[in-house]
Amino acid sequence: MKKLLKISAILVLFFATGCDSAETNCSTGPFGLTFEFVDKDSGANLFNNGTFTPQTPVTVTDLNQNKIIQTTYLKSNNSDRALLVLAFEAGTFNYAVNIGDKPVFELLVVTESVKGSQCSSIIKKAFEVKNAAYEEEKTTGIYKILMDTKN
Repeated sequence: MKKLLKISAILVLFFATGCDSAETNCSTGPFGLTFEFVDKDSGANLFNNGTFTPQTPVTVTDLNQNKIIQTTYLKSNNSDRALLVLAFEAGTFNYAVNIGDKPVFELLVVTESVKGSQCSSIIKKAFEVKNAAYEEEKTTGIYKILMDTKN
C-alpha cells in the first residue's frame, strides 16, 4: 500500500508539473544602438574616408554615473560603425560621445520593459540627440551622426 501511495504521488507530481506546460522564459537581451559617423555634406563615412582612423577611440561617458562605457566597432559593407549597448533593464540613460578628444553629441535614451504573453523585451520609449544633427535609416535602424568636417 505504501508503494502504491509513493508511485501515485510521483505520478501526480509528474503530471501536475506538466509535460504539457509550454511556458517559455525568453528575453530580447540588451537594448542597443548603432551609430555611423558621416560627413554632413557628402554623406561619406568618416572612418572610411580617413578623417578618423579605426584606432581613433569612440568614447562614451555615462553622465549619470560619470564612467566610461564600452562601445564595439562594427565593419560591414565597407562602413565602420560604433555599436552602443545600453542596458539590460529599463531606465533613463544620459551619455556624452566623443571621437578622440572631440565632443560629438550627447544622447538621452529612456527604455522600458514590456512583457508579452511569453517574452519580455526592452524597448526605446524616448530618444534625443543633443548638439548634433542625425538621420535614422528606417530599414536598418542605424543612426547617422552628421558631422561638419570643414571646421
